[in-house]
Amino acid sequence: MKIREARLEEASAIARVHINAWRETYQGIIPDSYLAQLSYEKRTKQWEQTLVDQRVYIAMSEEEVVGFAQGGPSRSDAREGELYAIYVLRRSQGLGLGKALFQRIASDLVEYGTMQVAVLQDNPACRFYERFGGQVIEESMIERGGVEIVQRVYRIPVQMD
Repeated sequence: MKIREARLEEASAIARVHINAWRETYQGIIPDSYLAQLSYEKRTKQWEQTLVDQRVYIAMSEEEVVGFAQGGPSRSDAREGELYAIYVLRRSQGLGLGKALFQRIASDLVEYGTMQVAVLQDNPACRFYERFGGQVIEESMIERGGVEIVQRVYRIPVQMD
């Protein structure tokens, strides 16, 4: 298992992990019809664009991408960092990859002192963020697939160990 910066040619592998992890994580939270219509091709194009100008880290198992994380300046508060996305395929969870990806993003964002992450209230990952000291600072309703869902925003302290 290894964590490293992603390369442009890995956009399709990241898109595959992104969609598959969504389908695993959000089944029963977001309507199946919404999850079924997610497109590997469209998501690959989005990741190709993202990888041009943003740093993304991937988790590798052997030669396969099994997780990724992306972060940067907060989109809502310029004084904070933000964890934009972090996903690890279910079969690779419990091995410390999520923690390692989280820590890579946190080290990139240490200058901010804190970072935010938005997460669906029913996502089991809420406990993951709470273990890192995350505190809910906001809740709002968002719509996915015609269903209203509660989204939490956590603020997490960022420090170097």
